Amino acid sequence: MNVHPGNAISPTFCTVPWVHLAFEPDGKVIPCCMTSETGYTAGDVNTMTLEEIWNSDNMKLLRKQMLEGVQPKPCRKCFDKEIVTPDHSNRVYANQIFESKIPEVKEITAEDGTCSKIDLKYWDFRFSNKCNFRCRSCGPTYSSAWVEDAKELFHDGINPGPEKDFNKLWTTSKVRKTDNVEGESRYEFLKKHTKEVQKIYFAGGEPLIMDEHYYILDMLLEQGRTDVYICYNTNTSNLTYKGKNVIDYWKKWNPDKISIWPSIDEIGPRAELIRKGTIWSDVEDNLKQMAKLDIEIRPGLTISAFNVFRLPEILDHLMSLNVIQEKRKLENWFINLLEYPRHYHVTILSDKFKEEITAKIKNYIEQIKTAHNIDLSEKFIYILHQLSLPHDPKQRKIFVDITAKLDKIRNENTYEVIPEMRDCLNETVTVAPVQAKVVYSWTQCTCGQSKSQDGSCDGSHNN
Repeated sequence: MNVHPGNAISPTFCTVPWVHLAFEPDGKVIPCCMTSETGYTAGDVNTMTLEEIWNSDNMKLLRKQMLEGVQPKPCRKCFDKEIVTPDHSNRVYANQIFESKIPEVKEITAEDGTCSKIDLKYWDFRFSNKCNFRCRSCGPTYSSAWVEDAKELFHDGINPGPEKDFNKLWTTSKVRKTDNVEGESRYEFLKKHTKEVQKIYFAGGEPLIMDEHYYILDMLLEQGRTDVYICYNTNTSNLTYKGKNVIDYWKKWNPDKISIWPSIDEIGPRAELIRKGTIWSDVEDNLKQMAKLDIEIRPGLTISAFNVFRLPEILDHLMSLNVIQEKRKLENWFINLLEYPRHYHVTILSDKFKEEITAKIKNYIEQIKTAHNIDLSEKFIYILHQLSLPHDPKQRKIFVDITAKLDKIRNENTYEVIPEMRDCLNETVTVAPVQAKVVYSWTQCTCGQSKSQDGSCDGSHNN
């Protein structure tokens, strides 16, 4: 396989601006989910037609720069990653998936970047921010559950007035949604573009508790379109919604055309703190159900200062559940580096601590080689690079301040649940060595948290 088919156009080419638009819950449209933190928009479905968005000045500029071999600034995430891992970035993957689009690109694109053909082969339409989690690294834009905490965190619970309410916490409902596109319902819009779709990315919010998700699956099944590749970013908390079981849908799909990416940042009480709303025993039960299916389950580990030092333990636990599988050469997982908010990036940890973490990860890679005869070193290249970057004291201070406020709002204690984070308080901490595998059985305690039935106490219960 040609790893870089886009090079036939230019070394910076990406198929995405020719096959895709990403809809945000508030109606804003961005070129790609990887550009979401840049502020670079393609338009707004509330005020513009699809044609206007497709050939907006920003979309035309992206296409023009890519055809000319220029790296667009909003695409920095992919190009930065390619410096370290040249064959692995969303841009590289998109060019492989939509390689068939490349031959016609120059024919349908004018010199100024105008594209004459709207061809939405790739959907990432987030019509809602509906979510039941309040992950530390998220916020009200992508989680309706975050709104009340955000009012306290950013405004001490006092309405600052419309001019300073930048997140529109007081002027919009918690669940933000886009009902119409080009004057018609979102459902009619989806029907119009079903014929050309090849890939759908379900994210959120939490897609498995959204009406639109089940509408799309029903619509595709009615049209016999189980050839559409569907992939999910899900918190794995709910497999049933309004009497519908998503596993029943997945069983009807072409197994080669589906991939589930559970967002798993930690296990047990640590998961319940980082991803507020988690009941780990429920998530673990759902993971076990999913692991029995003949489809790709590919956990996405959002790695940050909260958990980078426990990568081996998290991976080992997912292996013990048969979620990460020997039959897939232990490769059915990926690291999603948390870059924003920057105060959760791994560089808030001290240089000494990061050096210990690096040594632990390298040692783990060797342990996997010895135990399974599998080399996973390529999967760790980018996170090891990030750990080599210098300590960021400014963002460390922001972390301490934000954590103090959020802990108070949520009645939690980050440093008790995740004692390694005391490194950010300038206290000496040591990386725990990777222990022999212990399979823990998690259950929900009467206090609402998860506790282990086997092995040592998880630290948050007296018995």
